[in-house]
Amino acid sequence: MATTLINIALPVVNEIIDDVLTAGPSEAYREMFTSSDARDRLATFVLSRLPARYMTVADSGCSLELPRNCYSAEQHRHIRQLVHQGIQKVITRPVAPTPDAFIPSTWFG
Repeated sequence: MATTLINIALPVVNEIIDDVLTAGPSEAYREMFTSSDARDRLATFVLSRLPARYMTVADSGCSLELPRNCYSAEQHRHIRQLVHQGIQKVITRPVAPTPDAFIPSTWFG
């Protein structure tokens, strides 16, 4: 029987990012991360500081429906702390709009 290896860190990090942003202090705080670029930078910040966590589809201890259960409460606190650090980092370095010169549709007139 073949098994599939799946990285479960990303869905857990995205879920915790959603939790943190939902509980954020202001609407402007949440709106900044509606940009996919800012949100991707935040997820990248967190994921680059975590060990990858993999599972096979046949594992019984955790599942694709509840990948959050594959992490301990202490690991959840650590991820949440990284999300807060990442938010501060992204806020201090706002996403700059892409200049028209870098948009491919403008290259050929």
